[in-house]
Amino acid sequence: MANPHDSQANLESLAHDELLKKAKILSERVKKLEELVEIISRGKYMWESTFDAITSPVQIVSEEFEILRANLSLAASCGKDIAAVIGMKCYEVFAGRDSPCRGCPLPQAIESDSQRAASLGNEISKHEYEASAYPLAAGSAEQRQAVMHYRDVTEECRLQREVIQQEKMAAIGMLAGGVAHEINNPLGGILAFTQLMKRDAKDDASLLSDLVEVENAAIRCKKIVSDLLDFSRVSKERDRKPVDVNVLLENVFPFLQREMRSLNVELKFKGRPDMPKVTASPDRIQQVFINLLTNACHAMPKGGRLDVSTGIEDKGRTVVVRMKDTGMGMPRDICDRIFDPFFTTKEPGKGTGLGLSISYRIVRDHGGEITCESIEGEGTEFVIRLPACEEGKGEKDG
Repeated sequence: MANPHDSQANLESLAHDELLKKAKILSERVKKLEELVEIISRGKYMWESTFDAITSPVQIVSEEFEILRANLSLAASCGKDIAAVIGMKCYEVFAGRDSPCRGCPLPQAIESDSQRAASLGNEISKHEYEASAYPLAAGSAEQRQAVMHYRDVTEECRLQREVIQQEKMAAIGMLAGGVAHEINNPLGGILAFTQLMKRDAKDDASLLSDLVEVENAAIRCKKIVSDLLDFSRVSKERDRKPVDVNVLLENVFPFLQREMRSLNVELKFKGRPDMPKVTASPDRIQQVFINLLTNACHAMPKGGRLDVSTGIEDKGRTVVVRMKDTGMGMPRDICDRIFDPFFTTKEPGKGTGLGLSISYRIVRDHGGEITCESIEGEGTEFVIRLPACEEGKGEKDG
């Protein structure tokens, strides 16, 4: 006959084994869950790290333009803390606007459920961006989302404008030289005969007045032809020699003293000592300085200050001349066109629109570059960069 105590012990042993088995299974499940949590945490960390490591601005945006997530690059480009941008409208943060950016690809991307791209400006950092919108499949029907990626194309746009400008200058330079030579002789004849007729018409006031107008018009045409010839002319290598831009500027200032006094313009010149020289045609470079300084004076009809300074860049390989005025400044669309031949903001009869074009061509002909930055109502700065002579290279920037 079975012992009841043995049966009870067997039951307890089976129950204990069952509990151990279940505990083991539970322990294994907990371990797997912990491993899964660790994988998820590591994946989350890797995703966030990758997201923030992207050097281009990236953000996740709802269809209402609300920022749900942004990387550090976007916050840096906007000058804001990363935590502050969440929940704000993307056009407020990234473009400094109170309404969606014109041509924003986000609405079209979400509507078509496909990638869209468009060129946008950034009003905060003054950079140009190409924006791409990628719809997120994970977005709910109530709040559809998209990833917005911004690629900085500022330098690409600048280089493209530079290439277009150079090609335009080369084509117009060839045309200008031919046209100028063709019309120069007839203009000389018109001017000569007009002056002869003036001598014979001393007693006819009405005719004399008309002839004076013809003479003035012919002289103006001759000036335009002369500018065209300057525009098309390439200085010869044998005309160039090592020159000090500080000396060239100091030689130019006396020619502008009368203009500056009449317009109440204060000149401040800060020339870097021991400047490396540049290989240049002195007359041509001085022509550039005179054009730019004269324009700066005319931009300050009510007076102002003109700061001129020299320095070096690229470890002494580049000589830099800066001319900054406190004048009227220019809007962006005009600033982009000032080097175009025949483009001028002056009144008819007060400018041919060739001064800056000629300056641009001269500087490019010398292997340098000329750039302009302007803020409407605050002033304009022209920067000329010229390659230094070999013996002047390798000095410390300043």
